[in-house]
Amino acid sequence: MKLKLFILTLISFLFISVGYAEKKVYSEDEFLSLFNGKPKARVEKYLGEPDSKEIAVKPKDASTVIGRPTDNKDNKKKDKVDMWYYSNIVKSGKDTTWKRIEFTFINDRCMNIAFSN
Repeated sequence: MKLKLFILTLISFLFISVGYAEKKVYSEDEFLSLFNGKPKARVEKYLGEPDSKEIAVKPKDASTVIGRPTDNKDNKKKDKVDMWYYSNIVKSGKDTTWKRIEFTFINDRCMNIAFSN
């Protein structure tokens, strides 16, 4: 009976400690070389689910605002653009991190990474 209780306690402790494990903090150069131009699956494998996600939507009157047509009639295929956001995983100084990291994916490939505070 005591052995079962000990094993159950040990297993519970392991699950709790895995849940509270600190996420890795990357340098800017390391981060860019790991993820820039890479597929979305790689980002998710290393970093897990993002804090938030957004899908890019072209405004209805975008052509009139920028003063040129925004539809490419030669290319019928629409690009899928979405953004993923993570927090505090890239160093911005010796003891600080960038508060927000934005990945821009076009057709499931990372095409832009932005750091901001």
